[in-house]
Amino acid sequence: MQFVTAQQQVILTGLPRSGTTLTCHLLNKLSDCVALHEPLVPLDLIAYKQGDLISVIADYFTAQRLQILQTGTAVSKSFGGQVPDNPMAGVDPNTGKRIRVLDGRLVQTNKKLSNDFYLAIKQPAFFTAILKDLVASGLFNCFAVVRNPLAVLLSWNSVDMPVSQGRVPAAEAFSPELKQQLDYIPDVYDRQIFLLDWFFQQYLTYLPAKQIIFYESIIQTAGKSLAAINPLANEIVEVLHSKNNNQLYNNDLKKILLEKLLSKTKGAFWSFYTRESTLLLTVL
Repeated sequence: MQFVTAQQQVILTGLPRSGTTLTCHLLNKLSDCVALHEPLVPLDLIAYKQGDLISVIADYFTAQRLQILQTGTAVSKSFGGQVPDNPMAGVDPNTGKRIRVLDGRLVQTNKKLSNDFYLAIKQPAFFTAILKDLVASGLFNCFAVVRNPLAVLLSWNSVDMPVSQGRVPAAEAFSPELKQQLDYIPDVYDRQIFLLDWFFQQYLTYLPAKQIIFYESIIQTAGKSLAAINPLANEIVEVLHSKNNNQLYNNDLKKILLEKLLSKTKGAFWSFYTRESTLLLTVL
């Protein structure tokens, strides 16, 4: 196999519900690129030590690259054999919360690829927890997707996922300190905001600004901002609409969460978003 550089080995992380799956969906539209939606099962990897874990992930990239080239398929959460733009497009009639519409763990690549094609693997919570080691290894090109903190919190509360309770098992399993801190926060909204701050702090600490992808920029540029990951994204022509003021979001909850957010004067999220941009969501 042709030598593959770190640039072609893309680690994609980000806040849950920030647009990471949309990012995969758009990257898959590029001619020499494949993006996989959470193909790994993090809880199956708990036994590995830090150094070994990075080697396992590197080997997984190699194995998936070979599988794609040889069979035209890859392991990935999928819907109809493809990575969807939104995996939580269903609605539970009993709770009103959004639910997954995924129906498989295999995607078809359906395109001719070079041996050194771009391969992106997305695992938001897991990769965020081990981001320090992923970056330090020098084996990958690491990116994180972020989104307006108020919109993220509102989205968390609209889905049937652990984040709706302020928990992220795939991150907590690899960060005992995070788990312990969350265990001591009784209020679910306070727990969510602590968790939100933890995600942003990881990106602030370990990633340069050029490797932070803003959801709002993806929407505004019709996907072209993903050229930071792959230059071919400059050719994307896609009609995208912001979901930051989704009608499914609860207005009463919006007020509660906004007040809690604004009370956090030292939140890492304020290094990425202004208070004004967060307040704007309350009047749109």
